[in-house]
Amino acid sequence: MILITEFVFGCTVPAYAAAETLSVYASYCIPTGSVRMTAHRGYSAVAPENTLPAFRQAGEYGFWGAECDTTPTTDGVWVIIHDDTVDRMTDGEGKVTDLTFAEIRSLTVDAGSNIEQYPGTKVPTLTEYLDVCKAYGMHPVIEINACAGTEKLESLASMLAAREDRDAFVIISFDREICARIKTLMPDTPVYIIIGGAAEENFPDTVQYALDHGLDGIDFAFVWGRKMVKLAQRSGLKTMVWTLDDLRSAEKYFRWGVRDITTNALTPMQPEGNAFRQFLWSVRDFLYTKID
Repeated sequence: MILITEFVFGCTVPAYAAAETLSVYASYCIPTGSVRMTAHRGYSAVAPENTLPAFRQAGEYGFWGAECDTTPTTDGVWVIIHDDTVDRMTDGEGKVTDLTFAEIRSLTVDAGSNIEQYPGTKVPTLTEYLDVCKAYGMHPVIEINACAGTEKLESLASMLAAREDRDAFVIISFDREICARIKTLMPDTPVYIIIGGAAEENFPDTVQYALDHGLDGIDFAFVWGRKMVKLAQRSGLKTMVWTLDDLRSAEKYFRWGVRDITTNALTPMQPEGNAFRQFLWSVRDFLYTKID
């Protein structure tokens, strides 16, 4: 397995025009409604990542879930931003954990997909993101950034537990200790370890850690192969995969039994096509219902 870092996978989101997005159900192999699709950092292909417009776009496109990245400010407000710093996505500088909420709120998001359509966009709070998810009936898929540490997880757990929509949450993190701690604090919430590029021989240890700490699954980067996916599944762990932006990759993981897909560009909407294609897709869905 080639080592590929979270920086390579995680920090660049390709920009698309809305017309360029593609329904996952345009595949003849993936029946309609058979996968749970999560919009990566909101629908980041058509609006700036991790902003309220991106989360609203995910809702408009009918995603099952909207993924976000969260870190606490120095004064304890959980905000939505991917990086350890505000430098890449805003007109400011500095580490998120060193800035107050007021300082971060004074900044403007000035990067991301179709940014010119969203002037004056601000870094949102976790609460604002959750409210958008609730309004659209989406499942919040909350990535706790490694830089968040474990010290303020109690405040996060308390805030999430107080929400009426708390049963909809999924929590993910690259950090093992964060996963274990949040699972202790929120035992009824699904918690997944995220793995990016890593040495294949270390994977069984990751599986064992998840089992030992009562975690629910593993969220794979798309570079992982069938052997590792099946090992996780045979161990009783659920599997997610990120970020799948083409039909061929989605079909591959679907064949391997993965039913949770995180994407920048695919959509869960009904595909557009000519009458012949629509007929074939109808036959596909009919056959799957008979198999079930």
